[in-house]
Amino acid sequence: MRELYDIAVVGGGASGLAAALSAAKQVEQMKQPLHVVLLEGNARIGKKLLATGNGRCNLTNQNIAAAHYHGDRKLAAPVLERCPPKKILKFFEELGLLCRELDEGRIYPYSLQAASVLDILRQQAEQYGVEILCDCPVSRAARQKNGFTLVSNERTIQARRVILATGGLAYPQLGANDSGHRMVQALGHSVTPLHPALVQMKTEPKRAKPLKGMRSMAEAILWCDGKELQRSAGEVQFTEHGLSGICMFELSRNVEPLLRKNRKLEVSLDLLPEYTEQSIFQMLCKTAEKLPQLPGADLMSGLLNKTVGREILRLAVPDLPQAAHGFRTGQLRAAARMAKAFCFPITGVMPWSSAQVTAGGVPLQELCMDTMESNRCRGLYLTGELLNIDGDCGGFNLHWAWSTGLIAGKACAASLEKKR
Repeated sequence: MRELYDIAVVGGGASGLAAALSAAKQVEQMKQPLHVVLLEGNARIGKKLLATGNGRCNLTNQNIAAAHYHGDRKLAAPVLERCPPKKILKFFEELGLLCRELDEGRIYPYSLQAASVLDILRQQAEQYGVEILCDCPVSRAARQKNGFTLVSNERTIQARRVILATGGLAYPQLGANDSGHRMVQALGHSVTPLHPALVQMKTEPKRAKPLKGMRSMAEAILWCDGKELQRSAGEVQFTEHGLSGICMFELSRNVEPLLRKNRKLEVSLDLLPEYTEQSIFQMLCKTAEKLPQLPGADLMSGLLNKTVGREILRLAVPDLPQAAHGFRTGQLRAAARMAKAFCFPITGVMPWSSAQVTAGGVPLQELCMDTMESNRCRGLYLTGELLNIDGDCGGFNLHWAWSTGLIAGKACAASLEKKR
């Protein structure tokens, strides 16, 4: 088995597969015999890719823009401009993958199966001569005179160029770990603090458990020390631990860093954003008047999820009347007020095993953004979630993975052509 390669791609996820395929396609155009190897620590490549988009693989989004990213997004903007959605779609179209656009600009494989994406990437990589080695976790990387030495278990691999596509810490149950961060630090890079992003937020158990399993549409606001920090809208899912759903994921990124600083965090839910507090009050008054014998706990059942409405009334009206006719004006106003600001103290976020992506990583200023090559270790290229950039829900993170992988793979192979 070959132990000396021209290009070694470490990591068989989205950005690693894109980088290996991009490098191999560039090699074919060069018409020079360069050998590309893809090293994956798991027993198979693309395990996390198969889980994305609930197994449907949200490839990209028509609304790609720096505003949908966090971290070093100003430095990421040129990459996003060079690789717009149409370029990513063309890449997959040339591989033979048909795609479709669904809600909010989200783009999926036409089959709505992540396996379709992984299969075609693997088949095309093999067709272009990429050697794929699974069960080959790389634990150390060292710079040598003519390239790099990679250590995997008892095996030592030499490579003239290395592309690190090891990902972040999200989904450790799918093989995620900090090996990539340790390797880049050993090769001279820094790593910003890492924390979970796109993850469920936790609240006090006594607030979470009565609503477990319920869902409601809402406009959500994250408050920090009484000041509005961020807002999002969509379906909120109430869990035994706290708050979930896409809008909650998008508010979760800064929770852990702020709590480390002992900041007070709270999420308020406007469960009837199309209505004013006054109009909700008037609707409750009308219901109480027309249905005087309606159980008091069910007064909001015509406005909200029944369980959610009952919980609001329980909290807003401690001395809840048994029937609707027993409500006083102040009680109805308190219920209307809470429907517009149903508040939950935020005590943390769920662990890495529940997070979709990693916030933090290698600062982009330590790379050449035209090639994804390291400014601190020549011949080393970095891609994807390893970097200090993370996106919103909706295909933005996979788009970053494809884009950086394609750029790094092509530039890496081209650098060998120039050297020759």
